[in-house]
Amino acid sequence: MNLPVFKFAHAAAAAGVLYFSQPGALAEQAVLSPPDISPRSNIEMPTDGRVRFVPDNLFAVDFVSDSVGWAGGYYGTLLKTEDGGGHWKREPLPFTDLIRRIDFVDEAVGIAVTSRGKILRSEDGGAHWEVVHVEPGINLRDVYCLDAQTAWVVGHEATVLHTSDGGKTWQTQALSGYQGRDLPRLNGITRLEDGRLVLVGEFGLIASSIDDGLSWEVLDAPDASVTFTAVDAWRSEALISGLGGKLTMVRFGSDSDVEGGSERLEDRVPTITALSSGTDAHLFDLTLDQDGDGVIVGQGGVVRVKAGLPVSELLPLESKPGFLWYGGISKTSEHGWYIVVGANGAVLKTEFDVSDPEPLVRW
Repeated sequence: MNLPVFKFAHAAAAAGVLYFSQPGALAEQAVLSPPDISPRSNIEMPTDGRVRFVPDNLFAVDFVSDSVGWAGGYYGTLLKTEDGGGHWKREPLPFTDLIRRIDFVDEAVGIAVTSRGKILRSEDGGAHWEVVHVEPGINLRDVYCLDAQTAWVVGHEATVLHTSDGGKTWQTQALSGYQGRDLPRLNGITRLEDGRLVLVGEFGLIASSIDDGLSWEVLDAPDASVTFTAVDAWRSEALISGLGGKLTMVRFGSDSDVEGGSERLEDRVPTITALSSGTDAHLFDLTLDQDGDGVIVGQGGVVRVKAGLPVSELLPLESKPGFLWYGGISKTSEHGWYIVVGANGAVLKTEFDVSDPEPLVRW
């Protein structure tokens, strides 16, 4: 489905909760009391007629270098930095969908997905976005971009979408092996080093594909009561986070496991192992490097991971009062900082030891 191009320069006054379109206008929802939020002197606000009164929870974050990154969340919030988080610019959108995930291939080309079924694509680093597809009534939850032409998007009702032409057209890919009564919400998708795709979701669902999603193998669920929230991979293994502190590792083997390296992808039998995260708190997102080292974010803090295994308890990032959670994480490609976003517009920077997190902004 090809839809009109929405450009930030022509953004209309959006009908967003807790925004005024102009001074004196009525908000769609009353603000009972102003929240305690930090000054935003390092955010460049566009003159699009919208006035913001409450912090917006952030879910999406993606950095392609130490300097350039994006964050997104409630009410169509989309922020960009070009100096590693020292300064941010809000890029106005003409709608107020929740921006769930963002994935940029490089500093120019990226895709974002929203809670109202929109797939957005930018070719100029986020200065302008085109709504390239809409799945009516479907909450889209994750996007994985292989390159500027190829990407996958997953969401509710077992939705899997694939493009191979830069987002001009999107094909639906079915989970043909799924036997459950209700269609699962799919929350995460990634790609292994050998080209295998892995997606995860409700009802303990883990599925893999070795043909770019044309067919999917639904793996035996270790626990059908689990809701998996995110997945990331290194080499031939994938680590999966979930609600209730659930962690699961899936290993598909590697050529080095077989003498002569002759094992075919279709012959590799996955091994699924439940891990202890040391917490019952919900885990929402994770990022791993090529060695399986990384960080998982969730309610109240983060869990450090080494070679795919948790090596810390849940570590707090902030000492602020109230309910704290973190919904997204990205690792910068050069220095190796982790950028974390979450409740009440928090954006923080930390290293692997998370001993001294640096608040970047509270949007």
